Amino acid sequence: MMWTNATLWSGIPTWNGAVLGQLTPRHAFDPTLTTVVAVVIAVGAVALVVVGRRFSTKRQLLVGGGATYATTMLGLWAGVRLVFWRFTFDPVADAPAVVPVMVVFAIVIAGQFVLPVYLLVSHETWAPLIWLFGVTWALGEFVLLVGGESGGLFALLVWVVGLLPPCLGVLVVMTGGELLLRRFDLSNPLRS
Repeated sequence: MMWTNATLWSGIPTWNGAVLGQLTPRHAFDPTLTTVVAVVIAVGAVALVVVGRRFSTKRQLLVGGGATYATTMLGLWAGVRLVFWRFTFDPVADAPAVVPVMVVFAIVIAGQFVLPVYLLVSHETWAPLIWLFGVTWALGEFVLLVGGESGGLFALLVWVVGLLPPCLGVLVVMTGGELLLRRFDLSNPLRS
């Protein structure tokens, strides 16, 4: 009854209005366009690694690539919120509190790029590059969601604390599996 008639108890917000729209995460763009944007960013990250290996030193690739990756992902996150949503904090007035948090997020997200690239350039493992594509696509999809946040930084906090650690576990399993398979002679698997 309460859901159909909002006048029964005027002290609570109705679920059929703006509150429900703010609590439900949705894509900033059309879902297909969101996926296309996320895949393009993931392909760009992988292309940066492949091209960067050829034309730069390892240090340039790791530092420059990590900085570019973090700037791109955080720029996408902030841009979507500036254009399609709102921040629950004032980025200028709250800068003394927000900037250190953003620096930590930037370091973690840059590390998300640097770790698989380091494994690729140091150990010639290709599984981390596949992981980088997948995790970049997932992060791209995630930062393109708006709504359902208790604050502008909540989406990044959920990614860094809740979703990235299991993804790192997948990276360990994929890389370990590739290194383990390299030890076996797969040309004749029945021979000991």
